[in-house]
Amino acid sequence: MARGEGVQTRSSSETSNQFSALDPGGRSFSDDARNPYFLSNSDYPGASLVPKILTGCENYSSWRRAMTVALIARNKLRFVNGKLLAPDEDDDDFELWNRCKSTVISWILHAVSNEIAESIMYMESATTIWTNLEERFNQKNDPRVFEAIKTKQSLAQGSSSVTNYFTRLKSLWDLIQEYRPQPACTCGAMKIIQEYHDED
Repeated sequence: MARGEGVQTRSSSETSNQFSALDPGGRSFSDDARNPYFLSNSDYPGASLVPKILTGCENYSSWRRAMTVALIARNKLRFVNGKLLAPDEDDDDFELWNRCKSTVISWILHAVSNEIAESIMYMESATTIWTNLEERFNQKNDPRVFEAIKTKQSLAQGSSSVTNYFTRLKSLWDLIQEYRPQPACTCGAMKIIQEYHDED
């Protein structure tokens, strides 16, 4: 058999155009890392992106944070926050967009409990799923805030190391901050309040 005979290869133009998509601003992607349509070998639909699945309001905050970090690392956050809109169906990039959207939906389905997965299974858009979960589980939880403040006030180092004590304390601070975020401010007062918080 002659060298290369019977082996299917892609032409150079076909390879170079595999990820030739443009971003919403019309700029071409110079490398895969900047291309939201790029999927590496580890970005398969059944991949587990976060260590713990979403079970409800009690762990939504930490789950959302972990999922956001994972999606940013894979350059796929725009598929859930609505900033990367679907191209027209006759657009050359539509199939790439649709494949990535379906992959992101699969990641979300594998990162939630079976009960939650059943309720979002037939939603066509990753953005719709993300927004639906936000509306259902990111609720004000005054009892959790009360318990966190109460626990923080009574927390003592005891026999724990400084590192373990601070880790526990910071997790309580972060939980309170998540449910009671600081309002936007341009007068500079919030910066002072944040400095007081950091000192505490």
